[in-house]
Amino acid sequence: MTQNIQKIFKNLKHIEPSRGLEGRILKAVAIENSRKVARKLMFARGGLTVSFGALVYTLFVFGQAFLESDFWNLAKLVFSDTGTIFSNMGSFSISLLETLPVVEISAMLVPVLAVMLMLSWYFKFSNNNFKHLT
Repeated sequence: MTQNIQKIFKNLKHIEPSRGLEGRILKAVAIENSRKVARKLMFARGGLTVSFGALVYTLFVFGQAFLESDFWNLAKLVFSDTGTIFSNMGSFSISLLETLPVVEISAMLVPVLAVMLMLSWYFKFSNNNFKHLT
């Protein structure tokens, strides 16, 4: 079997590819790359839309609870009873930490992180798209 294949390739004359083959291949590769970048940009835009929506939702839902927490009542004491606070700094700082609305803060920071990630991906893909055009 291998001898038959060797004979076939020995009997073939040197075949040249068509003149426009290289250009067509490079054009198809460029079109596929631009489609891939367009899909990634569309994913990044969709992610930005969803993460902005989640950010607005969490600001309305958890922002109200964050603003109404007892943390702010204790923090106001810094401006009115400064002498008392400095004399009891340890107890005051522990009270501030106990009333810090951690759940609300973390719930609001998750969509902020998602927005930042999606913006990073969007700018990365859009810069790659412009590099292919030049």
